[in-house]
Amino acid sequence: MEVTIGQFAKLVGSTVRTLRYYDKIELLTPKKYNKNGRKVYTRLDWELFQQIMILKHFGLSLNEIKEQITNQKLKNRELLLMQKQLIEKKQAELNDKLEVITRMERLYNIEGISEEELNEFAFIMLDLFRREKSQIQAWEEHFIADKELMKDIKMLHDPKYKEKMDREIWNLIQAIRNAIQYNDSPSRKKVREILNEMDNIFPASRNFLNLIDDDHFFAKYNDEFNNYFPENIASYIYKELKTYYDDKENRKGKDNNK
Repeated sequence: MEVTIGQFAKLVGSTVRTLRYYDKIELLTPKKYNKNGRKVYTRLDWELFQQIMILKHFGLSLNEIKEQITNQKLKNRELLLMQKQLIEKKQAELNDKLEVITRMERLYNIEGISEEELNEFAFIMLDLFRREKSQIQAWEEHFIADKELMKDIKMLHDPKYKEKMDREIWNLIQAIRNAIQYNDSPSRKKVREILNEMDNIFPASRNFLNLIDDDHFFAKYNDEFNNYFPENIASYIYKELKTYYDDKENRKGKDNNK
């Protein structure tokens, strides 16, 4: 088989432009010439093109393909295993991103929440969702010796739990915005009601609040917890959470002394 670049492009389902580029980077360079001095493609070039397409299908870049074909850097089995691992990693990343979008979409579908209201704090929620996995891993590493707390942390992986907490976190942000804006008793009471509901859903939250003053923890995991929060809302959340749990401890102490 000896065909011109145009004929070869049709044969393999490519384009002349692509083949010229492969020739330029010395990935697929025909060695034979016809009587007119033009390069022609042979059966060996066809076989090499098929190898390129197979490696490209499995996600290798053109530079990686060139190195593999030229130097046989990895055995085929090793190459496939490496690509499998890369694909699995990318697939996991895509699944994480899809989950973030799905959770946000679910919030948009809740009755009584206007799209305009949700848009105001959409990036806060998106940032919470995207960081959640790495934050849970950090908590699991930090509290690994606390078996009881580890049982609670496992709840954070439960989709039903996530759905409940997503709604409550959204309600909390909304309530805090109103409390900051109006600074009245009903607004502050609403914040407390939501915090109480969140505490009922996940009582272990107090342990995470205590980490805020743990310099060693944040020195190690600062990137995971550098959330996208407006400063006024972040400060208000911390203040209200601390007050809520302090009051809860005081009530508990009084009950024990009776």
